[in-house]
Amino acid sequence: MVPEGGFRDKPGKPRDFYHTCYCLSGLSVAQHAWSKDKDTPPLNSDILGSYANHLEHVHLLHNVVMDRYNKAIEFFHRAV
Repeated sequence: MVPEGGFRDKPGKPRDFYHTCYCLSGLSVAQHAWSKDKDTPPLNSDILGSYANHLEHVHLLHNVVMDRYNKAIEFFHRAV
Protein backbone atom coordinates (compact mmCIF):
# COMPACT_ATOMS: atom_id res chain seq x y z
CA MET A 1 0.00 0.00 0.00
CA VAL A 2 1.25 3.48 -0.88
CA PRO A 3 0.26 6.06 1.79
CA GLU A 4 0.34 8.91 -0.75
CA GLY A 5 -2.00 7.05 -3.11
CA GLY A 6 -2.34 7.54 -6.84
CA PHE A 7 -2.25 5.45 -9.99
CA ARG A 8 0.34 5.10 -12.73
CA ASP A 9 0.42 4.14 -16.37
CA LYS A 10 2.56 1.01 -15.93
CA PRO A 11 5.11 -0.49 -13.55
CA GLY A 12 8.23 1.63 -13.28
CA LYS A 13 6.39 4.87 -14.08
CA PRO A 14 5.57 7.44 -11.37
CA ARG A 15 2.05 8.01 -10.08
CA ASP A 16 0.38 11.01 -11.67
CA PHE A 17 -2.85 13.02 -11.55
CA TYR A 18 -3.90 12.06 -15.09
CA HIS A 19 -3.97 8.30 -14.52
CA THR A 20 -5.36 8.69 -10.99
CA CYS A 21 -8.24 10.81 -12.29
CA TYR A 22 -9.18 8.43 -15.10
CA CYS A 23 -8.83 5.29 -12.98
CA LEU A 24 -11.11 6.73 -10.30
CA SER A 25 -13.55 7.96 -12.94
CA GLY A 26 -13.69 4.49 -14.45
CA LEU A 27 -14.31 2.97 -11.03
CA SER A 28 -17.13 5.45 -10.45
CA VAL A 29 -18.76 4.61 -13.77
CA ALA A 30 -18.48 0.89 -12.98
CA GLN A 31 -20.02 1.37 -9.53
CA HIS A 32 -22.99 3.30 -10.89
CA ALA A 33 -23.51 1.32 -14.12
CA TRP A 34 -26.34 -0.80 -12.70
CA SER A 35 -28.13 1.89 -10.67
CA LYS A 36 -31.83 2.04 -11.53
CA ASP A 37 -31.77 5.84 -11.84
CA LYS A 38 -29.45 8.76 -11.24
CA ASP A 39 -30.49 9.17 -7.60
CA THR A 40 -30.13 5.51 -6.63
CA PRO A 41 -26.79 4.71 -4.99
CA PRO A 42 -24.95 1.58 -6.10
CA LEU A 43 -25.51 -1.69 -4.29
CA ASN A 44 -22.91 -2.98 -1.85
CA SER A 45 -22.16 -5.76 -4.36
CA ASP A 46 -21.16 -3.11 -6.93
CA ILE A 47 -18.43 -1.73 -4.66
CA LEU A 48 -15.18 -3.56 -4.07
CA GLY A 49 -14.44 -3.64 -0.34
CA SER A 50 -16.43 -1.62 2.16
CA TYR A 51 -19.03 1.01 1.31
CA ALA A 52 -16.40 3.61 2.27
CA ASN A 53 -14.98 2.93 -1.21
CA HIS A 54 -18.13 4.40 -2.81
CA LEU A 55 -17.28 7.15 -5.32
CA GLU A 56 -19.48 9.99 -6.50
CA HIS A 57 -21.25 9.44 -9.80
CA VAL A 58 -19.32 11.08 -12.67
CA HIS A 59 -20.60 11.98 -16.13
CA LEU A 60 -19.35 9.38 -18.56
CA LEU A 61 -18.33 11.82 -21.32
CA HIS A 62 -17.34 14.97 -19.46
CA ASN A 63 -15.60 13.32 -16.47
CA VAL A 64 -17.02 15.65 -13.81
CA VAL A 65 -19.24 14.74 -10.85
CA MET A 66 -22.91 14.84 -11.77
CA ASP A 67 -23.73 17.68 -9.38
CA ARG A 68 -21.28 19.98 -11.18
CA TYR A 69 -22.39 18.75 -14.59
CA ASN A 70 -26.05 19.50 -13.80
CA LYS A 71 -25.15 22.99 -12.51
CA ALA A 72 -23.20 23.72 -15.70
CA ILE A 73 -26.06 22.55 -17.92
CA GLU A 74 -28.51 24.67 -15.95
CA PHE A 75 -26.22 27.71 -16.21
CA PHE A 76 -25.76 27.44 -19.98
CA HIS A 77 -29.46 26.83 -20.64
CA ARG A 78 -30.28 30.05 -18.78
CA ALA A 79 -27.63 31.93 -20.79
CA VAL A 80 -29.27 31.13 -24.13
